[in-house]
Amino acid sequence: LGTVVGARMVEKEKEKKEKSQRSEHKSMRSEQKSVQKSMTENVPDVKTEGGSTDVKKEDKRLSVDPEEGQFLETGGKQEFMLVNTTDTPIAVKIKCSNNAQYRVMPVYLSIDKGQISSLSVTRLSGPAKNDKLVAAYCPMENGVKDPKEAMAKHEAKGKKCQIIRIMLKVVNAEDFAVPDPSREAVS
Repeated sequence: LGTVVGARMVEKEKEKKEKSQRSEHKSMRSEQKSVQKSMTENVPDVKTEGGSTDVKKEDKRLSVDPEEGQFLETGGKQEFMLVNTTDTPIAVKIKCSNNAQYRVMPVYLSIDKGQISSLSVTRLSGPAKNDKLVAAYCPMENGVKDPKEAMAKHEAKGKKCQIIRIMLKVVNAEDFAVPDPSREAVS
């Protein structure tokens, strides 16, 4: 009798584990779908560096996810995904309105056609102030591998880079808190 009960308990634990793995897999697929959806929807307006909005939404070459960064006054780190939505490689330079508080890695990057690149932004501890990042980008010329060189050549031709603004907001710890799953109601 004891072995039958023990076997049932082991069986139930296996079922729980399998259910949990299926749930995690569904969650991962859901997250991937939401990233793909955000790549095609809710893309911030693209402007040329001169400020004109002569670029149509369909012409955007760079998508950023998330569209804004949120940091605590005590500092923190956030990752952004930069997505090249075209069929040509692009060069990107990241500029920041507050280099005393923020560190950006990498500053220059190239993103191959249809690929995703990661951008890491670290905020140091300091007074609350909303800032912004600007991602200036242009197409890579044939044969050019260095993004810094590609941007210089593009601007030397008298062409302006397109830009996307990423707002960096300082929030309260209460606004920033991630819900604790152990405190959720069980039904």
